[in-house]
Order: sequence, then structure tokens, then C-alpha cells
Amino acid sequence: MAKDFTNSFNELVALATKFVESQKGTWDHYAWLDFISEVQKKGFDITDDLQDQLGSVTESMKKCYNAIGDTKGFQNILGEISQSSIEFVKKNKGVWNNDGWESYIKDLQKKGLALNDMTQSYAGNILESVKSLYSFIPVAGKPAKTAAK
Repeated sequence: MAKDFTNSFNELVALATKFVESQKGTWDHYAWLDFISEVQKKGFDITDDLQDQLGSVTESMKKCYNAIGDTKGFQNILGEISQSSIEFVKKNKGVWNNDGWESYIKDLQKKGLALNDMTQSYAGNILESVKSLYSFIPVAGKPAKTAAK
């Protein structure tokens, strides 16, 4: 059964977030291959391009995770940034300007995240990698490619 665009996008970002958190921001090649296998088992066609996109998303999350690791309640921060990125990218269909960026940061702050300049930069990297994944997945309304079950 084909996954629809929204569910595919949400699920891929959620899987990436879970992977980074479960690996505590550090992994080796074997853990990466296990992650790719898990994504494939979820019904995604694992192409080199999709692996590159997921690599970009997980690496941006990894940098953020490692930067906030000593912050109180850090477990929720990466999840909040990821979820906010999903919502923001979908709402803006992957296109925004500086005002949009400032709105994104304000939304994170409204959720109780105290972001310093460094954390804002990491959040921006996550947002950009999620945007790239969004642009990569087939056009909204068309099913994403899935592996045969």
C-alpha cells in the first residue's frame, strides 16, 4: 500500500528524530545501516538519493542533539524542533523569507524553548534539511514510492 505524501514526510522525519535520540547523537556505519533497514521495513523505497536526504536530516539533528545534550529537558527539544520544522515546511510549502524564519523561531520560543544563537543556528540547519526532504518527496497528493512487501 502506497503511503501518501503527508504521512511519508511526517514518518521519515519522525524516524530520523527517533534514530538520533536512540543513538544519543552518535552512531557508526552499522547503526546507520540498521536505520536504513528500518526505514525500508516501513515501506520506503531506499534509493541513494533518499539515503542522502536522510543523512542530511540526521546529521543536522545530530549536531543539535550534541549541542543541547547538557540542557535541562533536552530530550524534548529535538522532538519539538523536528515537529515544528515539519509543520512550518508544510504550512509554507517549502518556501519562506526572513519574516518566515523569524516566525519559525518565535513559534519555537512560544513552545517554551529558550534558544541561544547557536541553538537557533542548529534549528535552522534542521529546518533546511527537512525542507530539502520535503522537496525531494513526490509532489503533494501523489503517493510516495514504497518498497514491495
